[in-house]
Amino acid sequence: MKLKLFLASMLMLSQLISPSFAQKTELLILPTIHAGHKKNVNYNFNHVRNIIKNFKPDIIALEIRPEDLDQDTIYLHKFYNPEMVMFLKEFPEAGKAGIDFMGADVAGKPLPENFLKDTVNEFGKFRLMNQKLMRDSAIVKARIEKGLPDLISKRGKMMAGLGANDLMTGKYDALTEEFTVSQAKILRNTPYQYYDDFQVMRDQRIADNVKAIAKKNKGKRIIVLTGANHRNRAVKLLAKVKSVNLVNQVQDN
Repeated sequence: MKLKLFLASMLMLSQLISPSFAQKTELLILPTIHAGHKKNVNYNFNHVRNIIKNFKPDIIALEIRPEDLDQDTIYLHKFYNPEMVMFLKEFPEAGKAGIDFMGADVAGKPLPENFLKDTVNEFGKFRLMNQKLMRDSAIVKARIEKGLPDLISKRGKMMAGLGANDLMTGKYDALTEEFTVSQAKILRNTPYQYYDDFQVMRDQRIADNVKAIAKKNKGKRIIVLTGANHRNRAVKLLAKVKSVNLVNQVQDN
């Protein structure tokens, strides 16, 4: 009898310490629309604030480089979108984490004053390449044939009028995936491939940073604020992590 009780106790203990029985990390990857929050009546800055408040996060992860989290607001507003700076400073009870990446050449260092005008650094080359490819008639034609302008238009309309829940149904993410795949085919082996390579690499780094934060903070409630166009890669990656429960419904009032 004692042996049976002992074995039953050991079984219960093993279940309690087993990863499969451990409390999951509640992870909300919230697609934000940057300056679009100023105009979208269904998804303004106050909706974002209410979502954060109602989710009651232990950690707020933001599209800001980790090395810039302690910078002042003057610096931050030069390089980051408004909702990222806004909610870095709000909700002091929550820990803050950075997920952005802007190039290996500036990693671990403050961004220089002329960072967004510099066309030599990795991020500057990426921005300049976008301008050049949009002036190349062959690339423009290929983009039209692949339906990229139509995909951009569809996403733009969704960002302009939908609320957070409607942006998290998977429809927006599917458009982003379609755009990403088509763009890669168009730019592969052209002088503009760097543009696509950098964009994909940055999206992956953001997703990897989200994963690292989730794995480091198991059992916590984490909300990630990231641009809507970055969300699909992060969701796909984190859906594979067994210790994470992805939250796709929010309360914004």
